[in-house]
Amino acid sequence: MPSKRPLEGVRVVDLTAMWAGPYATMILADLGAEVIKVESPKAWDNIRTLFAPPTAPGEHWWNTSNYFHEYGRNKKGLTLDLADPRGKELLGQLVAVSDIVIENFRTDVPEKLGLTYDWMRGLNDQIIAVGMAGFGKTGPDAHAMGYGPIIEQMSGMTSLTGYGDDGIPMKTGISYGDPIAGLGAASAAMVALIQRRKTGKGQYIDLAQREVMTAQVGEAFMDWCMNERLPEHMGNGHDWMAPHNAYACEGEDQWITIAVRTDEEWDGLVRAMGSPAWASEEAYGDQMLRWENRGDLDTRMSEWTGGLTKEAAFDACRAEGVPCGPVYHMADLFADEQLAARGFYEAVTHEEHGTWMVHGWTWRATDAGPCIVATAPDFGQHNQEVLGDLLGLSAAEIAGLESEQIIATAPIGVPTRSEIEASGVGPASALKLD
Repeated sequence: MPSKRPLEGVRVVDLTAMWAGPYATMILADLGAEVIKVESPKAWDNIRTLFAPPTAPGEHWWNTSNYFHEYGRNKKGLTLDLADPRGKELLGQLVAVSDIVIENFRTDVPEKLGLTYDWMRGLNDQIIAVGMAGFGKTGPDAHAMGYGPIIEQMSGMTSLTGYGDDGIPMKTGISYGDPIAGLGAASAAMVALIQRRKTGKGQYIDLAQREVMTAQVGEAFMDWCMNERLPEHMGNGHDWMAPHNAYACEGEDQWITIAVRTDEEWDGLVRAMGSPAWASEEAYGDQMLRWENRGDLDTRMSEWTGGLTKEAAFDACRAEGVPCGPVYHMADLFADEQLAARGFYEAVTHEEHGTWMVHGWTWRATDAGPCIVATAPDFGQHNQEVLGDLLGLSAAEIAGLESEQIIATAPIGVPTRSEIEASGVGPASALKLD
């Protein structure tokens, strides 16, 4: 029987959207917290409608976005118009019976809506609130907009990852600042829970996404502070290891990465390659010589890997204890035997989307059982449960809220799939997204 999850009994009010905040609350939900995702009927999480039909399937396609399902799993869904006094009042009732509030609004939004920490603390003096503004709640940039790509560029990371052939700084390929900030926010919330058990007091956590990201480049930052030395752009190279690169293998866009740290690992690599004559040349006689001649060495390595599949090269290197790894595409990951053996992927089913695979635990506790116990919530799916069962509103009161558009079970102003098709225009035009 699966063990009790560590955050069972903890209730989280999720006022986040896009990626960074939903990633944080996804972690808390996976760990057993009751996460109630609050969306406005008129200003929902844009991740729901990032992919318009026909990309997103289903009549109620705002419930079937793959992006939303990735980070909305294990959560409950509530709609509330927080700009309406009644919506704010109901949110306050929810805060009063909750443990954590997480938001990633622009800094001025909570102030405009009156959703300050002082307001929350007046309702629940043990509440823990986490603000995830891009640049934090103070300082000259406090009110600036901060999305993942902006955060990444301003964190200093791009100065390490290098530039494209056109000399323009390149991001990592994803909005790396978002999940890093999400991990930081989830960790901060859990630490605050531990502290509350000791002190009986809640607290406000001012998390700046940029600062979390900048902390990841600490080694380069310290090198500048201590030596006034800026890092060089080395691509896949290293400042003392060689060979240390990604090498092309047999087939189109197939690669293996190899990183040799010691003479012993070099000897293992030589054996993996079948002890070619060139490997005994003086130019490759020790670690420093290999690094100094790394350009020629990379050419020699590519000649060897080019005649093998990445799997064959991986097996040969791993058998000799050489640090290496094939570069996987998405299709490779889904077919990976190691991930399958550990139950990394779990099947989830939605009545309009069908069944698909999604990653489960990113760390695994004893007897944890399946990670995913519920798909991401349909829009307003748990309005009755939260407003009626938890907060005690009557059926008539809930119906009145819906008639006044303070709550909803579908995004207001968004057509269904059949309505889009009947309109005879493309989805971007129908949704005013063009």
